[in-house]
Formats: sequence, structure tokens, C-alpha cells
Amino acid sequence: MTTEQKSLRADARRNRNAILAAARRVFAERGFDAPLDLIAHEAGVGRGTQYRHFPTRECLIEAIFDDNFEATERMVASVEDPADGYVQILLLVVDQMIENRGFLDVFDERVVAPEVQQGYGERLLAIVRPALERAQAAGRVRCDLRVEDTLVLLRMLGAVTQPPGVGYPPALVERGIALVLESIEPDPRLPLDGSDPR
Repeated sequence: MTTEQKSLRADARRNRNAILAAARRVFAERGFDAPLDLIAHEAGVGRGTQYRHFPTRECLIEAIFDDNFEATERMVASVEDPADGYVQILLLVVDQMIENRGFLDVFDERVVAPEVQQGYGERLLAIVRPALERAQAAGRVRCDLRVEDTLVLLRMLGAVTQPPGVGYPPALVERGIALVLESIEPDPRLPLDGSDPR
């Protein structure tokens, strides 16, 4: 390999990393429907360069979520008490929702195609399933919670973490998160299948 070829590869890596870093910042501030031109400008590259690395908006979003999923997998593997893994995943996603406005856009069909949403959902549930099973076996999470309910919980947490206006008390956001998380604790008085517990 020539020095010129090595240099081109290094430049390409730098450009790709710059585009991803810019996309994370822009999507976090403006959501996943932010202008792609703005991302290229923030990254200091031309649209052609951006297009070569990420031909579509979905490609950019997928690359960002790949990093998020890998971070989630690392977190689950490092939890001291494996039975706490499921709740830790939910809390990690809550942090991502608070920091990144674009995170919630992945659930909006106007921004992300349904088939892309489905792929993200399936990948997340594959990470979540063993953590949920461990938490249920340890009696930390209600036994009638299904792994698919995780997506419902994330929508609920998303609503809580995106308050209705400026000046909304942060304490109410925290209280809302606590209320949602309490709903997954073992409670035979409120079965999820709608049956009468008496």
C-alpha cells in the first residue's frame, strides 16, 4: 500500500468520524429531521463527501444507533448485579432521551421509516430479553411483563422526559420517571392481562 493510499484512508476515517460527531450534535438539538446540509457544514465537509459515507438519512441514524446499542450491551455486561440490568437499560435510555431530542424521533414514522423502526426495536429487544428474564427470576420485575412491553415503556418515558414547555419543573420530570418505573415492580393487584386478581 502506498503512502498516498494510507493517507486517503486516514482522511476518509477522519471525515466519517467528523460527520458522525456533527450528526449526533445536530440531531440531539434539532431532531432526526434536521437538514443534512447543516450536518455537512458542521462536519466541515462537502455534501458529496457526506453522501459517499452516508447516502441516506437512515444510514446516518443507523450508524448513531449502532453506537448506542453497543454502549447498552457494554453497560449490561458490566452491571454488578445482573438482576438490575433491565432497569439499568431503561435508565440509560432515559438519559439518552433527555440529552438527545433526536432519540425520540426514531419512534416517529414521519421521520424514520417503519421498517427501520422495526429493525431498531428488534435489536433493542434482543439486548433487553435476557436482562428482563434475570430481573423477573430474581423477583425485581413483575412476572407478567413481556419483553415487547419495553417499547411501550420507552414511549411512556419519552413523554415524561419531553415536558410540555419552558419552565416545567425538573422535579416533575424525575417524579414521572419514577412513576413509570414503579409500574414494572411486582404488584399482583394490577395484572397486565386485565384479569381480576381477587
